[in-house]
Amino acid sequence: MTGRFDLFHALDAEKQQRILHAAMEEFAAQGYERASTNTIVQTAGIGKGMLFYYFGSKEELFDFLCEYAMQAPAAFLQQLQFSDGDFLARYAHIAQHKQNMMASDPLLMKFYESLYRDNAHVEKFAARLAELQQQMVHKLYDGLDFSLLRDDMPPTTAIQYMRWLLERMESDVTSSIKEGTARTTPKQWETYYAFLADLKKLFYK
Repeated sequence: MTGRFDLFHALDAEKQQRILHAAMEEFAAQGYERASTNTIVQTAGIGKGMLFYYFGSKEELFDFLCEYAMQAPAAFLQQLQFSDGDFLARYAHIAQHKQNMMASDPLLMKFYESLYRDNAHVEKFAARLAELQQQMVHKLYDGLDFSLLRDDMPPTTAIQYMRWLLERMESDVTSSIKEGTARTTPKQWETYYAFLADLKKLFYK
């Protein structure tokens, strides 16, 4: 993210973080349409003219935040390595990383979750998000160890059943986030890990 936003990147790190945090908090809480740049500058402790000097417009600021939020999953994908071919262990590894990110930077995750409710304004990032998802799927399924799965069912069938069930559970959570009726909580993580354990009982030896 260089070029258009060089003026912002030239600021000292503390001031950059104040502006980023204030903007993420407002957009995450209010959504794009209702988010107030007045609130952002008041929280960040800067003049409104300076905010537009750095970003040009509310839309450019939001786009910058979307790019910023996508850096974390992109970096994770580049570093992602699995120690074995255990399908559910891989899911658990990814889930643990997401949980750790939520704990270390809850505001970033809150903003990232809010993007599900701003479909009209994140459509321009759809291709990028789809590419990240495809990279994740490729790594998840590459080199699976089918010998871990039960013998009375074709391994590809077992994997497909687990994938359907996992995708359905994740879809339910995503739908709740889109509707604004839920956010990812520690209790949901407990349920998720219990679900993985139940799948292992059903489809593993």
